[in-house]
Amino acid sequence: MTVLMMVAAVYGVVQLFVLSYPTRSVRLATVLLALIVGVYVCGTAAALLEVTYTRAIADRTGQSLVEVVNTTSFTTAPWVEELVKVSPLLLIGAYTKVRRQWGLADFTVLGAALGAGFGLLESLLRYSLDADRALARHGGWIVPDSLSPPYIPGPGQVLTSWLPSPAASLDLGQTGDITVPTFNHLAWTALAGLGVGLLWRAKGWVKPLAMVPLGASVAHHTLNNYVVQHPTDRQAKQWLEHLDGKLWLAPLLVLFLAMTVDWVCLRRGKRRIPGLLLSAEQEDGDSAAALIRYASRRLPCTVLIALRFVRLRRALCYAAVGTLSPALEPLRRAVADIATRIDATDHERAWRTADIRAHVRAARSAVGSRRRLVALIPCVLLLPSVLFLCVGSFKSTAGLQDYFTTGVGPKILLGFAMAALVWIAWQSATLLRTWRETAAHPLGEQLAAHRLRLSSALASATIGTLLLWRSTGPAGPEGRVIPVAHLLDALDKFLAYVGFALLLLSVLALFPPGAGLAFAGITVSGEGIMVSALAARLGAAGIALMAAGAVGGGAGGGGGGSGPGANPPPAQQGSASGDAIGGHRTASGIAKWAREQGWTETQTENGPPKFIDENGIVRVTLKQGSSRAPGSGMPHVEIRNAQGERIDPTGNLVARKSPGNHTSIIWDLP
Repeated sequence: MTVLMMVAAVYGVVQLFVLSYPTRSVRLATVLLALIVGVYVCGTAAALLEVTYTRAIADRTGQSLVEVVNTTSFTTAPWVEELVKVSPLLLIGAYTKVRRQWGLADFTVLGAALGAGFGLLESLLRYSLDADRALARHGGWIVPDSLSPPYIPGPGQVLTSWLPSPAASLDLGQTGDITVPTFNHLAWTALAGLGVGLLWRAKGWVKPLAMVPLGASVAHHTLNNYVVQHPTDRQAKQWLEHLDGKLWLAPLLVLFLAMTVDWVCLRRGKRRIPGLLLSAEQEDGDSAAALIRYASRRLPCTVLIALRFVRLRRALCYAAVGTLSPALEPLRRAVADIATRIDATDHERAWRTADIRAHVRAARSAVGSRRRLVALIPCVLLLPSVLFLCVGSFKSTAGLQDYFTTGVGPKILLGFAMAALVWIAWQSATLLRTWRETAAHPLGEQLAAHRLRLSSALASATIGTLLLWRSTGPAGPEGRVIPVAHLLDALDKFLAYVGFALLLLSVLALFPPGAGLAFAGITVSGEGIMVSALAARLGAAGIALMAAGAVGGGAGGGGGGSGPGANPPPAQQGSASGDAIGGHRTASGIAKWAREQGWTETQTENGPPKFIDENGIVRVTLKQGSSRAPGSGMPHVEIRNAQGERIDPTGNLVARKSPGNHTSIIWDLP
C-alpha cells in the first residue's frame, strides 16, 4: 500500500507538471525534489512546532494534551501547516535571481509538490504498517478501524483520477462506485504557491492579492479539521462537502491564471531581448512548428535538446520583465549560444552522421570509477527501507514488515540509519562548502535545487538525531518517538523503526552524490567558461548537440526539407567567448579571424589546424575532439597569449586540463 500512496502523490504532481508545460521553466527533477522537501523539511518543521505549542498550551492552561490537540487542530494547526508548507518557496524566493527567473506557474507547481509531500507523510505515518490487516475491496484496500474506514486506492483508480489522494475515508458514490477524492494538501498548497508567486513577482496594488489564495487554503483547511472534531455540526459538514466537491477545480483555475500571466511575460521577454529566437522560428513567426521539426530530427536527443532549451529561454524571459540587469548577461549569452548550436544542426546530415554514442561514452569515461562506486552507497542504504515500506506494504508480503518490526529487524534499521546519518552529514558538508559558488551561478533553478537539497539533508539529520536519542532510551528502537495522542493523531503511530525507514528514504534527495553541484565549483573566471558550463545544463542532450555540431555545423540543410539555420545568421555567429578569439563560436569564424591577425596557419596530415604568430608561438589550436582524451571529446579551441601561456577566451590564465582550455565551439570545417 505504501507504494500506491507514493504513486498517488507523485502522479498528482506530475499531472500539474505536464499541464503547466506551455509556460513552466523548472525541471521535473526540481519538482520531485520539492516533494521530498515537503516530506522531510515541512513535515519535520510542522511536527516540531506542533509539539512545542501544544505542550506549552497544555502546561499553561492545565488542560489535557488530548484536549489541546483537538482544539488547536482547527484553530492553530491549519495556518501553521500552510505557512510551513510554503516556507521553502518563501525562502528560495528571497534570492533575486530565483524569483525573477521563475514564473507564477513554477511557483504553483512547486507549491503543489510541497503540499503533496506533506500530505504523503501524514498518510505514511497512519497506514504504512497496516498491510497485514488491510482488506482488498473495490479495487483498492480498506483499513478496518472505524465505521468510515480509510481507503487506499488501487493502481487503476490512481491512474484514472485527477489529483488522487493517497488515502481517504471510504466514499461510495451514488452508483455504488468508489470515488477517489482530490488530494487536499496538494490543492491547498498549489493555491498558496500562487500566492507566494504573486508576493515575489507582482508589483503595486497586485501584491496584496497574494493573501487571497493563501487565505483560501487556510480557510478550507480549517473547515476540514473543524468538521473532523465536530462531526455533528451539519451546516459545517454541508459546507465542507460542497467545497470538497469543487476542490478538484481549484488547482486548474490557479494554474490557468498563472500560465496566462506567464504567457504575457514570455511574449514581452522575447521582444525585449534579441537573438533568442531560432532562425526557423523567425521564418515561421515564432511558432511551435520550428521546435517540433527540430525535435523530430533524431529521437530522443533532439526532443530533450528542444525541451531544455525552451526552459532556459523561459527563465531568461521571466528575468527580463522589468529592468534588464547586467547580471543576466551570462544567462543571455548561454541561451544565444545554444540557439546558435541548434541552428547549426537543424538539418538531417548533422544527426545522420554524428557518432553520439562515442561522445557519450567519452564523457562517461571522464567520470572516475571511484565516483561511480560512491554512487552505490545510497543505493545500499535504501535497501532495508525499500524492503520494509515498499515491498512489504502488500498483504502477500506483509511478512517483511513483521520481520523488520520484531526481533533483530529494528536493530538492522537502526544500524542502517546510523550509516545514513554519516552519509547525510558528509553530503551536507559538501553542500555547505559550495554555498557561495552556487549563489554566484546565473541560473536560479540551480541555486534553488542546491538549497532544497541542503534543507532536506539538514531536516533528515535533525529527525535522525532525535530518533537515535529516543531509540537509545528506555523505549528502544521498537518504541514510540512521540507520546500517544500527540500531533493530530498522525504521529500517534510514529514508531522509531518507521522513522528509521523514512530516514533512509531521505537519501533520495541527495542522489546521485553531488547532484546539483555540477557547476558549483565553476567560478566566473571567464565568460567562455561560464557559457560552456551553462551549455552543459542540457545534460547528456548537450553532448549530443555538440557531437552533431562537430560534423554538420556549417552544412546546408541536406535532405531535411527546410534546413533553416544550417548557417547561423551573422547576428548569432558572435559569441560570449570574449576577445581572445574575436568573439566567434564557429571553427571557420575563428580561423578567419586568426588569419586577419596575420598569423600563419599550419596543419600536419593528422593534426589539428594551428595558427602561429610572428614570434613562432602557437596562438590558436582548433580541435575537432577525440574520445580517446578524457574531457576533450567535444570540438573546442585552445588559446595562448603572446607569452605562450594557456588562457581562456577572456585572457585568464588556465591549466592544460581546465575547462577554460577547452572552450567548446561549433565545428564547421571540412
